[in-house]
Order: sequence, then structure tokens, then C-alpha cells
Amino acid sequence: MSTTTANQQLPVPVTGDDPDIPGDVTALATAIEKKLVMVFTSTSDRSTRVPAPTSGMFAVMTDTDTVVFYDGAAWKQVYPPVVPAVTNGTTVPSNASGANGDVFFKF
Repeated sequence: MSTTTANQQLPVPVTGDDPDIPGDVTALATAIEKKLVMVFTSTSDRSTRVPAPTSGMFAVMTDTDTVVFYDGAAWKQVYPPVVPAVTNGTTVPSNASGANGDVFFKF
């Protein structure tokens, strides 16, 4: 029965296990993949190659020079940081509540 390494919890076979090189390599590769920053040419490339992402995955998108993180529900941009747009004016945006003259941040 395989065990895991202490710090990174990577699966490794132990003495007495039946030899299963394909299974051991697959288990190790799957565990490592979740701990790497993957590189993709575009979001469609990422979606094709990783149809079911796992929470905690990081990816670099080469077409936009961005780094993204999968939070379990969606890919979020990490770098460059997303800076909120500042909207000012005398009217409240239709999707917000507040008083005329307030400042609203749009993410």
C-alpha cells in the first residue's frame, strides 16, 4: 500500500507493494500536477486540457501574460493584480444602492 511524503503528501510506493509502475507513475503525476503552475496559450487551451480543474491550481496564460488561480468555482486573475475601476458622478449606478455623489468601485 502506498504512502505519502511528509510535507507535500505525494504518493510513493512502500516495500512490499506489488509492482505497479504505470499506476504509481500516474498517481505521482496526478498529485504533482495539482502543485505546479501550468502554462497555456489561451483560456480555450486551458479549458480543453483541464476540463475539470481542482481548487488550488495555478496557470499562466501566455496570450495575456497573466497568472490565474482556480478557487474551486472559477479562475481568478492573480497577476497582474486586478485594479477596480473608479466610477464617479452624480448618479447612482443602476446595479448599486447609495446616494448621489457616492463613489462606487466596479470589479
